[in-house]
Amino acid sequence: MSKTTIIKGKTSSGLSFAIDSRIKDDVRLLYYLTKAKNKDVPSIEQAEAVMSMLGLIFGDNLEVFINEVANRHNGVADVTSLVSEISEIFDAINLKN
Repeated sequence: MSKTTIIKGKTSSGLSFAIDSRIKDDVRLLYYLTKAKNKDVPSIEQAEAVMSMLGLIFGDNLEVFINEVANRHNGVADVTSLVSEISEIFDAINLKN
């Protein structure tokens, strides 16, 4: 069993995060990322995969994360802003595309 390490950081917009580093080894994350990026999958399924991925990462704090993205981006958690924030978090935990 791997040791739990919490990676804390702050994105360039100032959004603070604390993520369990083991998430990058969770096969569910790979599944959701693959489905979200698959252009042969209908867009609604891609969106569901993204939300499932975020739920896996943030758990009960998903709504807090989305609201914080909105707060940092002129009151709207649009796709571009959300992807930007999650990409910075992935970089912090060394999760490559």
